[in-house]
Order: sequence, then structure tokens, then C-alpha cells
Amino acid sequence: MVRPKLALICLLALALSLFPHASTARSINKHCGVASCGNLSVSYPFRLKSQPQGCGFMWFELVCNNNRTIFPTEDGDFYVQNISYVNKTIHLLDVNVANHNCSIPLSSLPLPPIFNFTFQNDVAIYHYNYSEYSKIYVVNCSMKMNKSLHGVNYINASRCSSSPQTNNNFYYFMDGGTPPSNFHPSCTVEARVPISLHNISGLSTFDIYKKLMMGTRIKWDLWLVNIVIRDWSSVVNRLLSVLRLLALVAISMAMYILGNVFLILSGQPIVDFAKFSEKSL
Repeated sequence: MVRPKLALICLLALALSLFPHASTARSINKHCGVASCGNLSVSYPFRLKSQPQGCGFMWFELVCNNNRTIFPTEDGDFYVQNISYVNKTIHLLDVNVANHNCSIPLSSLPLPPIFNFTFQNDVAIYHYNYSEYSKIYVVNCSMKMNKSLHGVNYINASRCSSSPQTNNNFYYFMDGGTPPSNFHPSCTVEARVPISLHNISGLSTFDIYKKLMMGTRIKWDLWLVNIVIRDWSSVVNRLLSVLRLLALVAISMAMYILGNVFLILSGQPIVDFAKFSEKSL
């Protein structure tokens, strides 16, 4: 009986060593120094994609492209105009708006008071000044709309009057407060764009683009991120504890069976499994 117990203890140590980093989250280095992209300085909690993984949070990962810092989201890319580490704000501008090539702003930012970005299967939490910003819709219609139809304002989203609409698609700005039931059946929403206005009624295309060129300033709070990390780490640690237990049980069962096979072959009596389990516990 000494040999099975000794084997069980050794296997327990082996199983516990299978997950050496189970209780530690990925180490975040706050002292990686300052990276630069163009004239913008990037430091903790942000990181450039080219930096080592331990620098800053992946949730705050930025991309440097042709000396322009880009804030990537699943719904489009934004140029980073400025980062204030004192006020904890990042100033974003839709890449399509910044490019003076008749492109339509099709990058969306969610606009509840607190919102998430999903990026590379991770989530970053930001929020914005709800009293300062609202949203407007960019819609794609298969037919040309009158400027006002059934009480809904359709403002031409093409800033280049000389460029014809192609493929029978017509893009318009619509006020963010427009009920979905008031959308024309031929129109689909392409983007929800933040703007520092609460009503676009009576505005021209030029007026709207002038406001869009001002960009959007959003704020981050690390305590929110730390809550996410803490809760996620707790879930991971519990899952790893279950996996360790299952691995221990599986290895112990296998060694018990092998031990009894050895005893049979050596002509010694088989140890009762239930008694062995009780004594082992």
C-alpha cells in the first residue's frame, strides 16, 4: 500500500505543475517607455501593435501606418488626433472623413454612455460625454430621396457634387433620433456616426462634414478595465482549478489500474478500489 500512496502523491505534484501560471494574469509592463508614431506619443495604457505584448493593454492597441496612428475597430478605423494622459481622453477622427477624396463616413462608434469595442476577441471599455455627442445615421438607398419625405430629413452625404452616385446607390445623413419605422424601405443603415450636434435638421452637407471633421473625444477609465481583468481572471482560475482536478483524477485512475495490473502479474491480491480511494482521501 505504500507504493500506491507514494505514486499518488507524486502524481498530485505532477498535476499541479501542469498549470504553473494558473493564478497569475498576464503581466502588464507600465514602464515600457514612450513609443512614437508621427508626432504622437504612445505610452501606457496604450501600446503600438509593433511593441512587445507585455507593453500596455491589447485592448488599447493602436496601429502605426505611414506615420499616422490608427484606432482600429470592427466597424472601421479612426485616426488618433491626440491622446491626453492627464484627462484620460483620446481624440478620434473617421479615416473616411479625414481623407479628402469624396469618401463617405462609414466607420461606426457605439454611442451609449458606456460602450465596448471588440478587438481581437478582447473588450475595451470607454465612455464619452453624453451631453456633447449624439449620433447620425448614414443610410444607403437604392432610390433617390427627396430632402424631406414623410417628415424625415434626408441630407445628401456626398460632399463632391461633381461625383455621380454609382450602382444606383444614394447615401444620405439622417438624424439619429429617427424611429426605424420612419426609414424608407429602400434604405439600409451603413453606419452610426458620432457628431457634436443633437439635431441636423436644416443643416447642409457642408455643415455636417464641418462638424464631423472635429472628430470625437472619448474617455477611458482604468478602474473599469481592472474590474474586467479581475472578474475574467477569477473565471479563468476557477476553470483551471477544475481542469487540474480532472487531470489529477484521470492520472490517478490510470495509475491505479496499472498498479493493479502489476499486482495481478506479480501474483499479489488486488486492492479494493473503494478502500483505496477512502484511504487516499
